[in-house]
Amino acid sequence: MTDLHAQTPRIELLPLKAALPAGQATELTMLARIHPAALPAQRGPRPPLNLSLVIDRSGSMSGHPLAMARQAAQVGLRKLEAQDRVSIVIFDDEVELLVPSQSAENREELCRLVEGITEGGSTALYAGWLDGAMQVAQQLDPQALNRVLLLSDGHANVGKRRVREIVPDVTGLTGRGVSTSTIGLGTGYDEDLLRGMAVAGDGNFEHIEDPEQLPRFFDAEFSGLARTTGHTVSLGIEPNPALGSLRQEVLNDLQRNDLGRYQLPNLIAGQPLEVVLTLHVPAQPEQADLGVTRVRLAWTGRDGIRRKVRAQLNLPVLAPEAYARVPENAQVALALELQRNARAKRDAVSCLDMGDVQGAQLLLRSRREAFGIVAAFAPPAVRQQELGELADLERNAARDVNLARKRATSQNFDRSRSKR
Repeated sequence: MTDLHAQTPRIELLPLKAALPAGQATELTMLARIHPAALPAQRGPRPPLNLSLVIDRSGSMSGHPLAMARQAAQVGLRKLEAQDRVSIVIFDDEVELLVPSQSAENREELCRLVEGITEGGSTALYAGWLDGAMQVAQQLDPQALNRVLLLSDGHANVGKRRVREIVPDVTGLTGRGVSTSTIGLGTGYDEDLLRGMAVAGDGNFEHIEDPEQLPRFFDAEFSGLARTTGHTVSLGIEPNPALGSLRQEVLNDLQRNDLGRYQLPNLIAGQPLEVVLTLHVPAQPEQADLGVTRVRLAWTGRDGIRRKVRAQLNLPVLAPEAYARVPENAQVALALELQRNARAKRDAVSCLDMGDVQGAQLLLRSRREAFGIVAAFAPPAVRQQELGELADLERNAARDVNLARKRATSQNFDRSRSKR
């Protein structure tokens, strides 16, 4: 018999200050930390994977990039198991089904086929993705994780090209159970398109400047697929209606679904998700225990069953003098500052898109200075990485707008989805 409790994620609701001041309206900052369920004890093979590798072989991939793409695909293929299915699609201005969906039993033969991929012409990205998605859809297995892995270094320039044309089709396939991850290689790809496809596809988006990073990415992607315990994850914020209108804001850069709930990445065992939000709480009388808000987490398990769980935040309402003595939670304070950094990167991209390089630099510089002051409590490695990234983006905003935009977009995506 399946232990449903063992399949249920654990939700922590951590306020910045574990109280509210009596008689005062409050901006409450809260961290929702979601701990995915652990993988069950393995008594046999892991749940199967149903994958399609879609590889750009257009002319711009010639030489080292394509060689590394072949190597990375081979790394991924060798991680498959006999119960998995895989197809391989390659594209330039035309699409070729190199390997129709089949059992992954003969992995070395598949690797030899990949080794023979050569460069071609233009970039029919949409058609390549669609052929890969159809290969997955035709073998759809509710018990498997069904995913397309798309790798490209260029802009779509054959067939459908625009985000607004392609993303709805990705969304439609996601609704049928086919997810999409995208890998942008170098500085010539369309980050808005690949990021949009990954978000719509309930998958990952990765920016890779050096092709030698590709094997590491494929290793992480396949490891994450094997440890996925839930997909099509959503988070709803449910303020206490008895308190009146509680204005809310989620700092993570997340999209909402048709029901107004926030779309979260897959639940992966051992990889917590963090969402930072603020609530405007109207003035309340002094009391020992006030229900402030609930969050509703919903997900589809590897068994295809949709589940949900709720958690509620209760806080005491204290006299102002007592409230002033309540310390701030350092974990929440750090999570807040990291999301502010991610938001500054997103806003800097907006400035760059308007040609306002100085505005982007000012945003990044101000955020770097603020983080340097308020995040003294951050672990040294985190502090150094964040300050270094903000300084790097500020420099590149003037030197290489294209590179700065891709790095900022990728870093915002990763931080908003707890990939870092």
